[in-house]
Amino acid sequence: MKLKKNLCLVLICTILIGMFLSKSVENYITPVKEGDELQVTRKQQHIEAMKGGANPNIGPTTIAKDFKVDKNFESHLPLIVIDIGKKTIPVTKDFKKVVDKNGNEDVIITEKKQDPYVKGNISIIDNKNYHNCLGDTPTEISNMKIKYRGNSSIKYKKKQFGIKMLDEKGNKKNVNCLDMGADNEWILNISMIDMSLIRNYMSYNLGSSMFPFTPDCKYCEVIFKDGEDYKYQGLYLMMEKIKQSKDRVDITKFKPKKDKVVSYLLGRDRINKNDLQLDTYGNQKRLTYGRLTVMYPKKKKITKKALNYIQNDIDKIDRVVYSDDKNEFSTWDNYLDEQSFVDYFLFNELFGNYDAGNNSTYLHKEKSGKLKMGPLWDYDGAMDNYPHELNNPENIAFQNHPWFDRLIKSQKYVNHLEDRYAVMKSSIFSAKSLDNYIDGVYQFIGNAGKRDWSRWKSVYGKNSRMKKKLDSQGYYVDRHRHNWPEEVQRLKDYFYMKEKYMGKGIEGFEKDTIDMSINAGSYKVVAIVIVFFTGVVLIRRKDMFV
Repeated sequence: MKLKKNLCLVLICTILIGMFLSKSVENYITPVKEGDELQVTRKQQHIEAMKGGANPNIGPTTIAKDFKVDKNFESHLPLIVIDIGKKTIPVTKDFKKVVDKNGNEDVIITEKKQDPYVKGNISIIDNKNYHNCLGDTPTEISNMKIKYRGNSSIKYKKKQFGIKMLDEKGNKKNVNCLDMGADNEWILNISMIDMSLIRNYMSYNLGSSMFPFTPDCKYCEVIFKDGEDYKYQGLYLMMEKIKQSKDRVDITKFKPKKDKVVSYLLGRDRINKNDLQLDTYGNQKRLTYGRLTVMYPKKKKITKKALNYIQNDIDKIDRVVYSDDKNEFSTWDNYLDEQSFVDYFLFNELFGNYDAGNNSTYLHKEKSGKLKMGPLWDYDGAMDNYPHELNNPENIAFQNHPWFDRLIKSQKYVNHLEDRYAVMKSSIFSAKSLDNYIDGVYQFIGNAGKRDWSRWKSVYGKNSRMKKKLDSQGYYVDRHRHNWPEEVQRLKDYFYMKEKYMGKGIEGFEKDTIDMSINAGSYKVVAIVIVFFTGVVLIRRKDMFV
């Protein structure tokens, strides 16, 4: 009787332990914190300026045909005045399609030996009262050199610019542009393909809630000085450049003589023979797109030992992620930071950025940690802003990118995607929240947006590249809009359609996963059996000595 009673107690304890283990396994497979919230912690220009009394309606709404403005030109946005005299900025990049013996296509970038920069000076007018006039005393003046930047975008009429600040001797000089932290390298960006003028600003600010190293950016208006004349260039974003630094990508500085383990920053893009690009298992087997370039440590300072370390690190990740051995594949999260790889997938899928993962893609690793995705970059062609293929909101497409094509085979990864997306939908990433955000930015840009549309009417509206076209499936795709408000509305409409279908699309991954919960369940069963028989043995031994 006593033995039966003891056995019942053991059985009850075993059941309770089994329930606990079951819950523990579930938490392991889906490591999402309850009540997780996504918030933008950085100061956002459109919010801060409107609170400070900025008036978006000051200044003209049109620009003269010769693009000239005078010293009375005014704006609520900072003014960036660039003076390079009569010099012309050269285009030094060429793009060539190549086909290998197996018929695989690649685009190879070559750069001319010519220096892409020309020297000049830059003046920044950024008054605290948000009323900036071209005749005002600049708040910052510096020597600098400037070049065209971008890859495919370098061909566009509305150019983007890379700037390096210089002192009087031509050495690098750190300048705190628009209160974004002192640095010598800055970017002026807004591609002509984003006629809403909002995509990059919104993506970088909201994306910083997930990827804290994402570049800060602020709207400004750019004017080129030519002798006594001023020519209006348009609305731009003054942006941080992605680089290793305390105020940019804050990873440990490389010490060539001491470091055995290296912190590094990588970028995935097209093949460029001038870059320090890795040759790993993934690209050797044609499993991954393009090449990974070592952005930091810099090409001039990296040692052979450090390069081999990075090469071996990425090669190992390639082999694990693309392994046919389930046990080896299941160790992917020993090398990749799960949260950042989940967030990168979801953010880019929600924002329809299918160039990310292939081009303009950045990754970083602190030497004591795992490889992380980010910072984010290049969203002007996202959110249904590609001129050819129809963007079907019912489809999920980001799983077609390197590494992510395999991660979706992991039950653990898919569960995390589902739970994290549920958090996103109830936060700043809901379609309604994004609608309100776009409204706020649109109202803040104000007359500056009308001026930009007036300046670039040769490539906007009826002249844009978003004309009605046949896609590869034979469907007519018409994204053409006649004016700026219509372009902004098209951006809003995209998010409502995306939200309607995205959750179901993610759930569809479950049927193709390698169910690693089976392994976890096996451990649970073994643990329960051990607990039960240990209890029985202890009871029998106790009875022997009674």
